[in-house]
Parts: sequence; C-alpha cells; structure tokens
Amino acid sequence: MPDGGMHAAACATLDRFRAEHGIDGRYDDTPTWPFRIGPVTVPVPNFSWRRRAIQRHDIHHLVTGYPFNMRGEFQVATWEFAAGCYPHAGATLLILPLVFLGLFWSPPEVWRAFLDGRHSRSLYRPEFGDHALHASWEDLLRNMRRESASHRASMADRIAFLWIVLQSMALVATPIAAIVALLTLIQP
Repeated sequence: MPDGGMHAAACATLDRFRAEHGIDGRYDDTPTWPFRIGPVTVPVPNFSWRRRAIQRHDIHHLVTGYPFNMRGEFQVATWEFAAGCYPHAGATLLILPLVFLGLFWSPPEVWRAFLDGRHSRSLYRPEFGDHALHASWEDLLRNMRRESASHRASMADRIAFLWIVLQSMALVATPIAAIVALLTLIQP
C-alpha cells in the first residue's frame, strides 16, 4: 500500500484495519476497484480523485469506529458530508446517494453520524493537507475531533441534515425519473 508519507503508526493502524475487514489496500493504485453489493462484484474505474481520497476515507472509518460494511459506509458518507467532504464532483456523485439510502438501512445511526460529523473535522478539509498524514495517530485523532459539550441537535443541525438528505434524494431520484420518462416515451 502506498503510504503517501503517512506516519508509521497511522499506516500500521490502517493496514491492520484493512486486514481485519478483508480490504486489499492494493486497490489504492489499480485502474479499477471491486464494488461489492452482497454476492455481486462490479469492477468500477478507480479515478485519480478516488485514489487520492480512499486512504483518508478508510482513516475516517478508524476515527469514527464505523464498520467497513454497508451500514458503516452509510455512516461514514454522512459523517464526511457533515465534517467536510472530498472536494470533487465525482466524489459527491458517488457518496451523496449513500446518505439517503442509509436512511432506509439505519436511520438513527445515519442521524448520529451526521451529528458526530458536525463536531469533527474530516481529513478532506484544506487545513489538514497532506502534512496531516505525517502526524502521529494520537495527534491525528486530537485534530479531527472537536470538543463539544453536547451532541444535542440544534436547529442549524436539523436544517443542515435536511439539506443534505434533500440533495441526496434528488441525486437518487434523477436517474430513476429519467428511466421512467424514457420508458414512457418509447411505449406505444
């Protein structure tokens, strides 16, 4: 796994995490990555923006404690949108639908992930840059977590969550609406 200059402790922690969850870190640098849904695996292009983001994304799993399964992906995606998502349109198109889909799978966990993200900073934020990955694991955790007296939802939290969910719903609904419109047009 290319470490991009990661601190040895952070790199070792990430390697252990990937091994425990059956994640092959070699996909960081390959032209495709295996997108798995249950028993089905589809090779998906491994765009450069994804290769740059995946290491940070996996570290977000470690920092938040969200598992590397579908529920954990829904949680991390929601957490990342609240804490600072990867600044690329392709990443948004790939990850944003997970927020809405997560509401069907595990709504309380998705809501809590959003609130936790509102009190955290993701490694995608500009203030971290690549130098953040050179920090010790303890410094990395300390810099990503904001201290908060309470994780009680404010009105601003509720509005921000609603806005993310509406965007996610629109992104999920657009291709469905296009297919329905197309089928309507081609039926006699």
